[in-house]
Amino acid sequence: MLSKTVITSEELAKSALKIKQLLILLLLFSIVPKAMAQDGKAKPDKAKKKAPADTVETKKGWNFGVLPGITYDADNGFVFGVSANIYDYSDGSLYPGYKHFIYAEGSYSTKRIGIIRLFYESDYVIKNHKLLVDFSVLPEALSEFYGFNGWQSKYHYEWMNKNDNQYVAKYFYRHRSDLLRGTVDLRGKIGGDWYWYGGLGVLRFKTGRTRFAIDDKDNKATELYQLYKDWGLIKPEEADGGCHPYVRAGIAYDTRNQRVNATRGMYIDLFVTYNSAYGKLKDYNHIKINFDFMHFVPIVDKKLCFAYHFATQNTIGRSPYYLNTYQNVLYIDHNKYYGLGGSTTLRGVLKNRIWVPGYAFANVELRYKFWKFDLFRQHFYFGANIFIDAGMVTQTSDFDKDAVKTAIDGQLQDKTSWISSRYKNSDEVMNDFFNLDKSVYTPHFGTGLGLKLAMNENMVVSFDWAIPFDKQDNHTWANFYICMGYMF
Repeated sequence: MLSKTVITSEELAKSALKIKQLLILLLLFSIVPKAMAQDGKAKPDKAKKKAPADTVETKKGWNFGVLPGITYDADNGFVFGVSANIYDYSDGSLYPGYKHFIYAEGSYSTKRIGIIRLFYESDYVIKNHKLLVDFSVLPEALSEFYGFNGWQSKYHYEWMNKNDNQYVAKYFYRHRSDLLRGTVDLRGKIGGDWYWYGGLGVLRFKTGRTRFAIDDKDNKATELYQLYKDWGLIKPEEADGGCHPYVRAGIAYDTRNQRVNATRGMYIDLFVTYNSAYGKLKDYNHIKINFDFMHFVPIVDKKLCFAYHFATQNTIGRSPYYLNTYQNVLYIDHNKYYGLGGSTTLRGVLKNRIWVPGYAFANVELRYKFWKFDLFRQHFYFGANIFIDAGMVTQTSDFDKDAVKTAIDGQLQDKTSWISSRYKNSDEVMNDFFNLDKSVYTPHFGTGLGLKLAMNENMVVSFDWAIPFDKQDNHTWANFYICMGYMF
C-alpha cells in the first residue's frame, strides 16, 4: 500500500521562505533565467485604438507564424504536429492590435491526445462588436481520472508502475474522454472599459473505458473509471458522455494595455453558462457560474511586472461528471481548459487531479522581459517568470459511503473479481481508495519558473517547470509544460 508523503508545516514554511527570498533577489538584482514564446492576442478592448505613443516598432499587413515539429509537456507528453498564428495588422496603426486573427492546429501526442482546431477573432466583421468563433475536435484516448473530491481520493503511482511490486495496471488512472466543440461568441461595448458577452455553442462528450486497457493482456484489474461505475459514483446515464447545447451571457471590465503579457491594468469578468441536457440526461440541465479577476502591476517600466489571477467556477443544478472538469472561459487561448490540476490551472499538480463541480484557484507570477531583438524582420523578446499556484474545492461531488461499501461487498462475494483477489473486506478497500478523514477544502499548491520567447508581442511560446507541494498531487518533480501563451 502506498504511504502518503506530505510536506510538513515546518518544511512548508521553509519552502515559502525560499520562494520569498527568490522573489526578493529577482526584484533587487533582476537575476532571471532565459526564455522561450506563445499564440497571444493583443488587447481586444483596444483593438480599434491606435498604438500607444511609446510603441516605436510596428508590424503591417498579414503576418504568419507557423510552428511545426515536436513539443512536450507534463499534461500531453510529446506532441507532434503544426500550429499557425495568422494576424492582419492592416496599416500598422493598430499594432500590437490587429484586424483579424486566425489560429489553426493539428497535432497528436504520445499520451493519445489529439487536436484539430480552427479559431477566428475579429472586431471588423460585425461593426462595433468582437466576433469569436471556435471549432475543435479534441479526442483523449488516455484521459486522466483520479477520482472525485481531490484529497478524499487517494493517488497510488505504484499501481501504474510495472517495476513496483504493488503494480495493478498501466492504465488504471485513465479513461476515454473525446470532445467535439463548436462555439460562437459576440462582445459589445457597454461604455468606458465595460463590455457585454453573449454566445452559444455545443459540447459533445464521448466517455468510457480506454481501449488500451481493454486490449492490455497484462491488465489483471480494471480502471478506476469502471470501479466508480460499479460503485455507483458515476451513474449509468452519464457514464458514456452526452451532448450539451449551451447559451452564455456575461459582462467584463478590461483596462489592460494589451492581452498578451500585459504590464499594467486589470481584467474582470462574470458570466453564466446554461448547459442543456435531454434524453437519458434530462435531469442534468444545469448552470455554471464563472468569475475571473486578473491584475497586472508594473514594477520596472515594461520590463518587470507583478501579475496575479483569481478564478472560480461553481454549479447550480446537477452537472454530469465529465463537465465537472471542463472550465468555461470567454476567450479560448488554450485548446482546452481543465478543472483543477495541469497547465491551465495548477502547474505541477496532475491534470484532473481535483475533480469537483465547484472550485477556485489563484496564480501569482513575477514576469520579466530581459532581451529584445530583431531577426528576419520580426520583433522578438525573451522573458522569464516565477510563479506559485493554489486551488481549492468549493463544491464536492456526491459521495454515499454506505452505498459504496454495499457495492464493494457485492464484489467481494464474487471470487472472480479483482477486488476479491486483493482485499478481504470493504474497510480495506475504502481505506486504499479513499481518505474521508481528510478535509476536501484543504488547498492544493504548485510552484515553479518559466521561460518565454515572443514574436511581434502576440505570438509567445511558453516553457514552464513546476512541482507540487504534496506527493498526493503528483509523484514527480519533472513537470515541464511547453505551450502557447502565458497562463493568463
